[in-house]
Amino acid sequence: MIHTNNNGSLNGDDDNNVINNDEGDIIVSRKNAHINNIRNKNNNERNCPSPCSSKIDELILNETDIIRMIKEEGPVLTDYGDGSDIHHIISDDRILEGEFNEVLKQFRKGSDILNLRDNETTIERGINDLEDEDEDDVYDSKEHHAKSKEILSYSTKHTVDTGNSVETEENEEVIPPENFSHVIGEIYRSSFPRIENFPFLKKRLKLKSIIVLIPEEYPQENFDFLEESNIKLFQVGMSGNKEPFVNIPSDLLTNALEIVLNPANQPILIHCNRGKHRTGCLVGCIRKLQNWSLTMIFDEYRRFAFPKARALDQQFIEMYDDKEIKRIANRNNWLPLQW
Repeated sequence: MIHTNNNGSLNGDDDNNVINNDEGDIIVSRKNAHINNIRNKNNNERNCPSPCSSKIDELILNETDIIRMIKEEGPVLTDYGDGSDIHHIISDDRILEGEFNEVLKQFRKGSDILNLRDNETTIERGINDLEDEDEDDVYDSKEHHAKSKEILSYSTKHTVDTGNSVETEENEEVIPPENFSHVIGEIYRSSFPRIENFPFLKKRLKLKSIIVLIPEEYPQENFDFLEESNIKLFQVGMSGNKEPFVNIPSDLLTNALEIVLNPANQPILIHCNRGKHRTGCLVGCIRKLQNWSLTMIFDEYRRFAFPKARALDQQFIEMYDDKEIKRIANRNNWLPLQW
């Protein structure tokens, strides 16, 4: 016997397949209708999502078409204004939009970190460059004494190793200052002279004068050497050209040139701390008086300033107004300069 219960479900015995009353046809019809309803519901759910489903469900159901469109990379991805493109789907679905933005933040965070690191590296490099420039410009007595000790200890060891402890004035070993060079006539240039350089300055160059371009106090040991050797000291203190607002005053450089070009002060040595920047500017202006081209002047400047050549120094040399020093030099017959 087959019958329906109160909730409309079908119940019955498995071995009873025969309908013995007139109500059987009605029961079978109800059973078939119920099965068809279930099938139609499944088909509808498969093809048309319920109103509560998000549009991301449509993407999942149609993933094959989406993959095809991505591969084609053509006009099929065009937004036709009907809300069916991926951008509208993301913006309409708030949850999906939040997740999508979180993913983007991860990429942007990495980019921001890289940019921050680049900025920190640039700032650190700039600070190091400024510190290096200060080291070049400022006289450091401890550094000079340490270098002198190192060189003198090597010289003593070399004398002991060779057994040549007897030296005459002709064969005595002398050491020129760092960055030393002949400029023109009896004009020379170098870095700050140290104790081991004194014999070279006195016995080889036979200096009359030294002009120093640093504003710091001159070391006492150098003062003592100059007094013993009867060498006159001129100090024209100036700061090196540095960004953004530090520049060599033109009148100071003119004063320095007037001292250097005067034959009464020659042989003369020009020096600052490293013999690179301020000395390079002074020598560059001497070259202008010799009518050197700017190309030749800058080439010489860079060779002595390497690896820290300053664009401001080269600009200063180019822009320096030499009318006043030419007037003074011509009045005293210091020009032209003789090799």
